[in-house]
Amino acid sequence: MPILIYEGNEFAKPGIENVKIVDKDLSGEGIKVKIVKAGLNPLDYNLIAGNIVYNVNPMPHIPGSEVMGIAMEDGKRIRKGDRVIVYNRIFDNGCDMCYSGNEHLCYNGGIWGVITNGGYADYIKIGEQNLFRVPESIDDNTAVSIGIGALTSYRSLKRARAGINDKILVYGAGNTGIFTVQIARQMGMDVYVYSRNRELESLGIKVLDSVPDDFKADIIVNPLGGKLFGDSIKHLKRRGKIVTYGVLTGRNADLDIANVYTNELEIIGSTGGTRKDLTELLQILEKSNFRLPVYKEYSLWDIKDALHAFKDRVNGRIVFNL
Repeated sequence: MPILIYEGNEFAKPGIENVKIVDKDLSGEGIKVKIVKAGLNPLDYNLIAGNIVYNVNPMPHIPGSEVMGIAMEDGKRIRKGDRVIVYNRIFDNGCDMCYSGNEHLCYNGGIWGVITNGGYADYIKIGEQNLFRVPESIDDNTAVSIGIGALTSYRSLKRARAGINDKILVYGAGNTGIFTVQIARQMGMDVYVYSRNRELESLGIKVLDSVPDDFKADIIVNPLGGKLFGDSIKHLKRRGKIVTYGVLTGRNADLDIANVYTNELEIIGSTGGTRKDLTELLQILEKSNFRLPVYKEYSLWDIKDALHAFKDRVNGRIVFNL
């Protein structure tokens, strides 16, 4: 079975040169799934580049945390032939996070494709609790992006208690950003995005090249981090909320703490999502005509070209066809 192996370890220099295609027998327990599409997102890129080294297991490692495919056998809910996506959180159902319905924060868990082998392979085996059926109205390229991009976006809006007529400003129009603005619009919000991606205007989204000093929003979603985080919080209305789920431009930010407490602002962290979130999200996507730009599609055999292109792409995402 052709799979992609990342051979980095604590003694080897991590990076693109350490990936190759090999043959390996399918192992493990769970439902067998034929992979059709796999996404290349910052998580996968950073793992291969050596920027994610904590808890990567096993090694050599199969990356790929975002896939869709076809179930090859029956389970209790899943039937042979179903189009499925993977809920990419591993959890033990035994800690207080799991008991409270927050299995994505399981103390003994982690991300599928990081603490376990992932989906850059012809086939995988995975427990049925991690498989979700994809409605027929959702195309393959959108489906493969739901497990990380869309779920992260939806969870962040829930964490911010977003509601109809709220004014929201989203920083960046990457995979998660594009989902965030479309989900927010579906929820009846007044949506703005700070981005150079003018294509979003065709979706009815108001695109800002810069944010005016007097611009104020009820909710800001800023996954970029760094200097932009401190600047963006200045655009919150009183009692406004800012949500973060990324540090693309850095982990540290300068904040005017007095601005936070005198205006009773909320700073909210969000990561991934729960299976309940994913169930709700699939119902939303089933009834909506969401568009997700694809920059380029590659064969998994061209993984090194895709990794180089990932750094230089302007808009849209990279998808592998298996």
